[in-house]
Amino acid sequence: MAITRNSSWPSVVALVLLMIVGGFFRLHNLGEKTVTHVEMYVPGIRLPHGISYPEERLTLVKVLTSTLNSDTHPPAFYMMMWFWTKIFGTTTWAMRLPSGLLGTACIPLVFWLGVLTRQEAAGWIAAALVAVNGHLVFWSQVARMFTFACCLGLLATILLLRVARQPHPSQTLRFLYVAIMLLGLCTHIFFWLILAAHMFWTQLSAYTERLPLPGAAKLQFLVLILGSPLLASSAYQSGNTLAALSSNVFVYAREYVQFGFAFPLLGYSSGVFPARGSIPLTDDPHLSVARWLFFLLSLALFTIGVCSINAPKGRLLTDTSGPSYKSCLLAALAAALAILLFVFVAKAYARPPNPSLRTSQKMIILPFLLAVGAIIIQKGWNSAIAAGVVRLRNQSHHSVPGHAPSAGSGEAFSRADTSPDSVPSGLQPAGSLLASDQALVLILAVLPFAVLAVISLFKPMFNARGLILVVPYLLLVLAAGVVALGRKHVVLAVIVLVAIGAAHDSGLKAYNRMSAGRTDYRAFAAALSPEIQSTDLVFLNPEFYSTPLFYYITSNWNRFVGGNYEESLHENPQARIWALCFYNYEPSLSPAITGTLSNYRVARVIEVPGGRASLYVPQ
Repeated sequence: MAITRNSSWPSVVALVLLMIVGGFFRLHNLGEKTVTHVEMYVPGIRLPHGISYPEERLTLVKVLTSTLNSDTHPPAFYMMMWFWTKIFGTTTWAMRLPSGLLGTACIPLVFWLGVLTRQEAAGWIAAALVAVNGHLVFWSQVARMFTFACCLGLLATILLLRVARQPHPSQTLRFLYVAIMLLGLCTHIFFWLILAAHMFWTQLSAYTERLPLPGAAKLQFLVLILGSPLLASSAYQSGNTLAALSSNVFVYAREYVQFGFAFPLLGYSSGVFPARGSIPLTDDPHLSVARWLFFLLSLALFTIGVCSINAPKGRLLTDTSGPSYKSCLLAALAAALAILLFVFVAKAYARPPNPSLRTSQKMIILPFLLAVGAIIIQKGWNSAIAAGVVRLRNQSHHSVPGHAPSAGSGEAFSRADTSPDSVPSGLQPAGSLLASDQALVLILAVLPFAVLAVISLFKPMFNARGLILVVPYLLLVLAAGVVALGRKHVVLAVIVLVAIGAAHDSGLKAYNRMSAGRTDYRAFAAALSPEIQSTDLVFLNPEFYSTPLFYYITSNWNRFVGGNYEESLHENPQARIWALCFYNYEPSLSPAITGTLSNYRVARVIEVPGGRASLYVPQ
């Protein structure tokens, strides 16, 4: 990768230093925090049958089918992790290493994006912010797909800009763009918002510049058609037991604008909890004066960054070659076959399948509808643009006093002259800023959040970790605001940078005291394991919040009971019973357990952050 046209060693060294700093924050003590329930979906972890959620996933087929039946995201990350854990094992350090490395890789990618959008100074600031952003660092230390999806989004955006700049992009470049976009769609459900932002910018830019339909738009239509089976699988996954997240647009907008959740947003919907101490029952409102002042500073920088967008140098999206109509129809056929295969797999491996499978079956027509829509747009685009060109020419002629058409003016509106490329620059409509490469970054920072806000009115979907995909673009806009401020008020810009640095230092320290779960399972297992005798029974509810305990307790699983408690007591009348509960999820024992233990008394209690084990003995 060429950092700039005239790469210099100081720039290379500075970028490497930023990666070292960001990598240190992500890899230091990577395996120290307790495993949490979101990490139990990693393949290769051995779990007891019938009392774990999710169930163990040791084969590639099980990874695929279990993800569709117990998760809300596509399976690409877990399939990658299946190969990874086969080689490196399932220690917390090994499981989290890919997230840490991919999070570090986002640092040079956001700088590269800054250079491509003619914002090198902002690219440096944004890269530094990515390196030390507490939110990005925190989720880079969790074995989940968020940094992978963020990395793919940045790479896809860079490839789109390279396609847009070249008059004749190579087939390799086009293939890479389509492949990375499809891989992103196979990784995170929110990646559809990245595709939507790309399509919006591409078509809006072409329309405002009166260009024929770009080849990049045709590639995006192909991605949309080929990715449609993932929409069918998402419809099926909507039948899974899902957490109701947040619909509070104002809270999430306020925290998002503050450099992408630079401070922890505590609570259930955010997935961030104190590793020690009390656990909040509701989302932390964050209403301190200092936090509001930082929000106002962030909002001012965002506004300045938006106002600093420049028109592009040279025309973008001039290439019109791309997939043919036949390619769209073949892609639709392949996608329909993929939906059929998905329905077959869901029926064969899910017992019983989600009722939402009927919706997925009906969506077999979706690829063909998308293909027909793409063909209609491609056929009608140039005619619509040419008609707009004629209107612009007429308005230009009528606006000139005393202008009279020449005898040959009828020929001026011949078919050749109404092509979009024939429009003089003076007749181009205002709106070239929307066609700017810098506008793409702004659209990626704003449009996905706005779409989530609308969706959350009907189905609460706001969560801070899901917005990691678009945080780098927000940081670039904020960094552009700092650079624009520095051009007029250097001292003020330096003060602002110091304030931003202090805030990120405070946020990073705060995230270091956080966990992605509400229970310290490692401490729980360490305290409980030595106390369990060979004749004891352990009662628990087999839920997602109890499963991480089996990561640390790897033996005597036959003593754990997740149902039929009465029968277990009948078979072991003299056994001592350990009853487990997990705060916030299960603050007290379930009625099924307490009813079974009515003739027992509590002899001992073990408490750890977020969990309690009570020892019951016969009266």
